[in-house]
Amino acid sequence: MKNYRINALMVGLLYLLGTVFGIASAVVGGDVMSSLVQAKPLSGMILLDYVATDSSRLLGGSFLILMMGISLVGMTVFLYPIFKKDSEELAIGMLLFRGVMEGVWYLMTTMSFLTLVVLSEEYVSTGANSTVLQSIGNVVYKFLNLLGPIGSILFLIGATCLYISFYRTRLIPRWLSVWGLIGVVPYMIFALLHLFGMDNGIGIYLQIPLATQEMVMALWLIIKGFDHVAMTELLAKKTF
Repeated sequence: MKNYRINALMVGLLYLLGTVFGIASAVVGGDVMSSLVQAKPLSGMILLDYVATDSSRLLGGSFLILMMGISLVGMTVFLYPIFKKDSEELAIGMLLFRGVMEGVWYLMTTMSFLTLVVLSEEYVSTGANSTVLQSIGNVVYKFLNLLGPIGSILFLIGATCLYISFYRTRLIPRWLSVWGLIGVVPYMIFALLHLFGMDNGIGIYLQIPLATQEMVMALWLIIKGFDHVAMTELLAKKTF
């Protein structure tokens, strides 16, 4: 009987890779990217001047964001065939929000940052005196600032489906699944505060419970894999 050890290993590794790429993007991407990651938008300056100065870093950060998206979206491919044996609705919910929609979000985010770089190059070539380009750059930047919490909301809906599936199947300890479900709540509060411009700087603390849980879960899956008894019971279920 297949025990899906490779699936557990790949899910854990892709979670870790996604986190590493995400942290690296904030570091490599420079002030423009880190300001959006930290939900502290830049103000009182000409944005395209910043982008032009940091364009190479922003390109590197954009690449890392795309790699983060590929890693985290790929994770759902290894979980879907397992979760659908318990509840196809929850499995599809996870695949739709943490896979398809989150993947589109990562692509839109990457393309928006690349657009800023292109605008900055055009801005420099025109002699840095184009108010139209400055306005377009500001709009793209504000769009990225709104796009961030939207992506978080999509991620959290998919994460909820994922943790409910883990709780139902007992493939990982239930305390770990409950930890994930609890962590969704403060993270969602942060996303909503950010979306409506009400975040007062505590956002990073609201993300910590779920971020920590995901790393613990990733290590658990890499080291221990899925619970063998729970997997045997899951595979014994009849699917129609």
